[in-house]
Amino acid sequence: MINTRDITDKISGIPSNKGKKMALRDEIKRENIKIKDMSFKKKIEYIWEYYKVHIISITAAIIFICVFVQEYKENKRPLYLDVILINSDIAYEDTNYIKDDFIKYSDIDIETYNLTIDPTPVISETQNDQMTIANIQKVMAMYAAGDLDVVIGPDSIINGYGAVGAHMDLTSVLDNDLKKTLTDKGYEIYYTTVYEEDENGNQQAIETYPAGVYLDNSEYLNNLSTIGAYKTQKDAGKRPVFTITSGSSRTEHALELLKMITGI
Repeated sequence: MINTRDITDKISGIPSNKGKKMALRDEIKRENIKIKDMSFKKKIEYIWEYYKVHIISITAAIIFICVFVQEYKENKRPLYLDVILINSDIAYEDTNYIKDDFIKYSDIDIETYNLTIDPTPVISETQNDQMTIANIQKVMAMYAAGDLDVVIGPDSIINGYGAVGAHMDLTSVLDNDLKKTLTDKGYEIYYTTVYEEDENGNQQAIETYPAGVYLDNSEYLNNLSTIGAYKTQKDAGKRPVFTITSGSSRTEHALELLKMITGI
């Protein structure tokens, strides 16, 4: 087990001594080897359990600086919604289709509000390189920072973040009428299970709840751009899921996006 106090010391100020630098590099290599053969869900749990304090503090500081600069440039416009799409097929498109369509759908005054819809995050479930680990940590820190509202991604990825309680229980925001409308149109409710480590170091399921909506039937996403937003993932047997983060304070706007994507 990693000593988190040691990690804090290393992150906050790596010694200039060459021997200590070598020791740190060796430890990083050992950690990469340790998680290499873990499933994606296990990687999320491992990283969150042993690095969460440092991920949150360091990335939150970076986010704070970036947000401060961005808000200064944008005259401190309030945030309407903050969304990311993980592993989408529109990650490298020049046009942000969903953002443009949502502005029209909800009649958002972008002179008054700031809207962030980022389709670019890519997380490999098979690679164990530094970029993959960095992207896992980046998204985790965005969850923890509290500004992120909606995460859309393949269920295999969403499961990993759901295991640490990153998604909202939709029973608090999805009324029976809206739920019935979704199911009548063929949409399935996605359930997440939250795990905690017991005194023996084993992961134990502590809670299961409705945390999202499967988007397989979304004509909007399926017809987006040239091949659709998640064709590659669906061809690989993975199902795109819409979730609201547990820290979101803009759930009404999140539901507006859900309605646009599902066409209800």
